[in-house]
This record gives sequence, structure tokens and C-alpha cells, in this order.
Amino acid sequence: MESGGCMGDWLLLTPTWSGESRLCGSVLPPPFISTRGRVWLYFHSGTNSSGQAQGFRLSYIRGKQEHFTGPAAGVQVLFNCHLGQSSCQSDEFLCGNGKCLPRSWKCNGQDECGDATDEHGCFPPPTEPLPSLCPLGSLPCTEAQTTRCLPPSLRCNGDRDCRDGSDELHCPDTTCGKRLGNFYGSFASPDFFHADRSSVTELRCSWLLDTQDPKPIMLQLDLQLGPGDSLHVYDGLLQRAEHLLQLLSHHNNRRPALLESSRGQMSVLYMAQPHSPGRGFNATYQVKGYCFPGEHPCGSEQGCYSDHQRCDGYWHCPSGRDEEACAMCPDGEFPCEGGTGACYAASERCNNQKKCADGSDEKNCYDCQPGNFHCGTNLCIFETWRCDGQEDCLDGSDERDCLAAVPRKVITAALIGSLVCSLLLVIALGCALKLHALRNREYR
Repeated sequence: MESGGCMGDWLLLTPTWSGESRLCGSVLPPPFISTRGRVWLYFHSGTNSSGQAQGFRLSYIRGKQEHFTGPAAGVQVLFNCHLGQSSCQSDEFLCGNGKCLPRSWKCNGQDECGDATDEHGCFPPPTEPLPSLCPLGSLPCTEAQTTRCLPPSLRCNGDRDCRDGSDELHCPDTTCGKRLGNFYGSFASPDFFHADRSSVTELRCSWLLDTQDPKPIMLQLDLQLGPGDSLHVYDGLLQRAEHLLQLLSHHNNRRPALLESSRGQMSVLYMAQPHSPGRGFNATYQVKGYCFPGEHPCGSEQGCYSDHQRCDGYWHCPSGRDEEACAMCPDGEFPCEGGTGACYAASERCNNQKKCADGSDEKNCYDCQPGNFHCGTNLCIFETWRCDGQEDCLDGSDERDCLAAVPRKVITAALIGSLVCSLLLVIALGCALKLHALRNREYR
């Protein structure tokens, strides 16, 4: 908020030492437009903040985009920008008055252009929440006008570390194995919130999911497995090799895993090694086609996505519905991850050629462009790499069910060898014919 009576922590902005603007709290203030090419900043942190303050984050622009990060409210400062521009950089937005702004500032609820053209045509409205004031993975506790960041180890530990108890809300069941009969729910391994590094025995837990519904179960897993730990997911209640859907290890920790059963039954077996450094897994499940409150359907029973997954650059829906019509991209294009403002066309997705700097256009591919092979890990490779004797998919699915798997090197060697043999055969035939001709002359 903007106030002259801010106590504790506050930020002072002014183009001169008069006409100052004092900011505090965690609500994003309106843009600050200076009257000249410089701004004075003064940050004050009172001793009564008890270490709970998180400072501020500030972005500013003059002609081109620049950024400054302070020691957590976000602040946007616009210096007396150049007007009358006819074009802007690829990562910028052209205002109606000719001003160039970062594309990420479009449709953010603030009038940075000065003529509000950066807030026109914002449909659908952005549903993603405001950026967190705490580092990724930490737990924010909002108290009065300050935000305190807690380590993730305090989440669901049985103690109210936040005054409002938000750190103990919506905690999954961490019982070591259970039979679950609801058509949706959540559960986690016993070590997900409370890792036991001193255990000298193997941890072995089994969960049986029986929704009493013929529709398939959609299971989403957040993995933090340690080396040697494993998670077996079976189609049905019988934990046999022929019913294994997927065997997960610490190599699968990078992204949430999404698995689907053939009917309303599924089972999960978790095994952790003694003294494992991992933290197990957290799981949510639901009957296919059903969405949790606050979620949105992908359509055609393809799953669901939440508000914070909307326009985040990662396809949670097979059809990409959660990434369609995002404010930061032109019509018909999809955003890259990271909020960089970069976008790509549908024809550039899942073709084994990175368009996004982070390769997000090649992640979680449910289908591939023509001329590509779909790996079991939802990645795409060139079709010519299929059954060539070398595993290009992480799960080796490109080398399965091959009639004859011959390595590329063997094929190359065979071709060279056949050419050499053909050349030698031609030379031999030539010599034979020459010798035959000489003998015929001798008998004449």
C-alpha cells in the first residue's frame, strides 16, 4: 500500500527530495512514473520487523527493459520513456502512444502505458496468482503487513508455525500403506514431511486404490526419491509384474508423473533403502473426468488443471487447453516456461527441435509431429532413430518390438564392406575375362 504512515519496513521513491512516495505492505502498488530520468530510492527496515521482512523487488524501464532486485512487494518504476515509437523489440509490447514496455507487463492489471492500451483486449483474464514473495519451495506466512518465509520442513509437521495455521492445512495422509475407497484423495509416504535418515531397515509401504467406479483412475505423483528407492504403480489391486504400469526411480524426480489405470482400481508399492537421503513422494488421485474444486477440465476426460498451472508454459492437458489464449502470446501460439515472454506455434511443438530456450516446447508431448516417434516418457525423437540399435528414448521404447535391431555402426560397416566386395568382384571378373582372351589368342 501507499501511505505516509508506514511503520517498520518501507520504501521511499521520489524523482526529487520533494513529492515523495512511501510504500509498504505486500500489495502491488500502481506504477510509479517519474518526471525525469532519475529516481531516488531509500529502503528502511525497522528493528521491530523481527526478521520477517522480505525486502522488495523492483523492475524499471527507460527505452529498453532493465531490472533491479532489492534486498517483498514488487514495485514497477517507469522513467520518462521515449514516445512515438513505431516498433518494439520482440519481447516488448507497443503501447498506443508509442511507448515500448516488457511483454510480461501486458494484462497485469496495471496501466504502465499511460493510455491503458496495455490492459485492452485482455481475454481471458489472467488467472495465475501474484508472484510469491518467498523463494520457490518455501512456505509463506502472511501476518499483518509482513510475510514470513518458512522452510519446507515445517510444512505438515504437526505444529502451527503460522499464526493462521496455514502450514498445517490440506496435509495428505502419511500412513505407511492404506486402502483408499473415495473417488478422489491424496496420500504421501511417511518420510515425505519427516525424513528418517537414521532408519536401518528398508521402508516398504503399499496403498490400494479402489474407487468402486468403472472409470479409470488418474494418479499424479510428486517424487523426491533417493538413489536406490523405487515406486511401483500397478494397474489393479494385484501387484504382479504383468500388471506393472511404471517403475519410478530418482531419475523421474524432475517432473510430476501422471499415470492412468484401465479401470477404477490401482495399487502403489513404495520401497526406500536404509539411510536414504530421499523424501519419498506425495500423491493425488481422482476418477478420470472428475476435477477437484477450483480445478478446470481439460476436456474429453483428459484430466484437469489448476489456476496456477494456467499459462505457466507446461502442458498439463494433452490438448494444451491450459496454455491456450494466454495474454503474453499472439493468437494461436503458446508460451515457453519461465515467464520470458517467448512463444511458439503449434507446428513447432514436439518435433525434436527446441524453439524455447529451456526446451519447454519439447516437454510432456502426448503426440509428435509427423516424422517423429513418441517415446514412453512423453518425448519425441526422429522416426529414423527407431530400431537403429541405439536407445534414444530414456526408457528405451524406441528399440522395443523391433523385427531386427541392427546398430547404425554395423549397418555402415556392412555397406562399406559390400561396396569393397563388389569392387573386388568386378576386378576379379575383369581379370578372368582378360585371361580368357589371352588363352584364346594362344590357341589360334
